[in-house]
Parts: sequence; C-alpha cells; structure tokens
Amino acid sequence: MIVKKYSNRRLYDTDDSRYITLDELTEKIKRGTDVQVIDAKSGDDLTQSTLTQIILESKAAKLLPTQFLARLIRMQD
Repeated sequence: MIVKKYSNRRLYDTDDSRYITLDELTEKIKRGTDVQVIDAKSGDDLTQSTLTQIILESKAAKLLPTQFLARLIRMQD
C-alpha cells in the first residue's frame, strides 16, 4: 500500500483513493498491510519516520525510559 503524505500532514491512501488518519494507517499495519509512505511533493520515502511517529504516539512509548530516549537523541551526532 502506498500512502502519500502532504505538507499539511494529511495522508492519502492511494489504494482506496481517500485521505486517512494516522489511526487508520496504524490499524491497517496491525492487520498486516505493508505500507510505504512517500512525500507527495518530493517523492522522498517517509516510511521510517511515519512508523516511528506511530510507535512514539502509542501507549507502548510510555514503556521507554526518558533516559533511553535522551540517549537516542544524543546518538544522532
């Protein structure tokens, strides 16, 4: 499934030809759908950052200690 992400953060499901919410995308992934998220303007692959966003906005993110998250940020350098 290919999802186009627009600058206004809207997600467009190209299979169903409609805009979807991040929650709807999450449900499709949970049901086993493989997704690729691309920037609608540039064509850049945004799949990894979108999946990371889903994880960090989920209840599971509360299981990650603050110190661990801070280390991840520091590792970017």
